[in-house]
Amino acid sequence: MTRYALIALCTTLLITTAALAQGTATGPSTEHYADNSGVSYAGGPLDFINGPGPYPIDLDVTGSPWRKTINSDLLTGFVGTGSFTMIETVQNVGTEPWYDWHEEVISGDLGVAWDIVTSVTVNGAAITFSQTVAGSILSIDTFSLPVLPGDVMVIEKDLITTSNIVGPGKTLFQVLEYPTPEPGSAALMGVGTLLVIRRVRRGVVSG
Repeated sequence: MTRYALIALCTTLLITTAALAQGTATGPSTEHYADNSGVSYAGGPLDFINGPGPYPIDLDVTGSPWRKTINSDLLTGFVGTGSFTMIETVQNVGTEPWYDWHEEVISGDLGVAWDIVTSVTVNGAAITFSQTVAGSILSIDTFSLPVLPGDVMVIEKDLITTSNIVGPGKTLFQVLEYPTPEPGSAALMGVGTLLVIRRVRRGVVSG
């Protein structure tokens, strides 16, 4: 393999990987509180900080994920039962459709691990999906319908908790999350990069 071919291959792989990586246009950081039943809301009428509308998310593969901090109540703290439910209401305010959604959980004062995604809806209609857990990473993939620009998606999921008594105003855990584009789009980006590098190589050789 020539030096130029090796450079082309490495660059293609890097750009393809970037196209599949996490990203939102603004990399927002939001705070949310757990209620007494062990539920937190992100966006929607029951999110009293970031609601009542859906939370806006714009996919950008070069950006940072949405960082959510889940806190215990400022007065009563948190007393759990071994499970925790997250309900997220988000709107695609970008120009690209979403085909997957990924989340990484980071334990704080409350030990947590992913359990199961119970439902995903788009504009109020349930869609099918696949889900996998790899350590702290939750992948919700292969949506039966893409989340198009302007669509509202609601994800409901459960976590397992291990430390169920936390004092007031503490960080229970954090979640980093982001949508992803169609995998084929990443492949096209890689091919386009390879063609550009080939043209550059021809110019170098002919020069």
